[in-house]
Amino acid sequence: MISFDIESDLHKRNITMIGVDEAGRGSWAGPLISTACWFDFTKYKYLHSEINDSKKLKSSKRKEIILSLDNFVKYSSSIASVKEIDKYGLSFANAIAMKRSIFSLTQELKKSQTTKKKDFCIYVDGKFKPDFENLDNFLQFKKLNLNSYSVEALVKGDSLCKTIALASIISKETRDTIMRQLSKKHPSYLFDSHFGYGTINHINAILKNGILDLHRKSFKPIATIYSKRIK
Repeated sequence: MISFDIESDLHKRNITMIGVDEAGRGSWAGPLISTACWFDFTKYKYLHSEINDSKKLKSSKRKEIILSLDNFVKYSSSIASVKEIDKYGLSFANAIAMKRSIFSLTQELKKSQTTKKKDFCIYVDGKFKPDFENLDNFLQFKKLNLNSYSVEALVKGDSLCKTIALASIISKETRDTIMRQLSKKHPSYLFDSHFGYGTINHINAILKNGILDLHRKSFKPIATIYSKRIK
């Protein structure tokens, strides 16, 4: 059951918690969105009571929760583009988006002196803990120093931890908004109904209209559908 147990434990130990989740990992089109989220635990009672795994909430409820957030909540959302997904693979692209969102949020927290706690503990939804140091080495990116922070993976974190759940809500609604805008540009693909996932309507749109730059060509379903179409 979802709760504030992790946040409460870290607060007692004078540690700042950041929750991270992503949206769009399994989509065939569009970017991947990661959100890092923090809130002042002393004010947790003022958070919306229905914060939960984004998959369990309708879009109207997700929007309501986001609009209810006050200035004791801070978050940062970042993307991994379709080009990055195709170039580096999904796992690396996911880590890229996560690192961008975490780095932006921690820099903002330090700059604004929102929290006086020096230690950050970052909880990422999922089975695997991102290896940010090896990510830098592999991609030869400019270093975004997160090595001093504790990073933990939490299976089904968006159903267990309120901070991760809030990150999932923001990521999901941010990405859905992007896909709705893309649907206006490409109405025949119906992105506003399936949001890039592999539904029958999406498959039929690809067979009829072809592949867009928005499609992840490294994904086997896209490559298979496209190859069948051009034969």
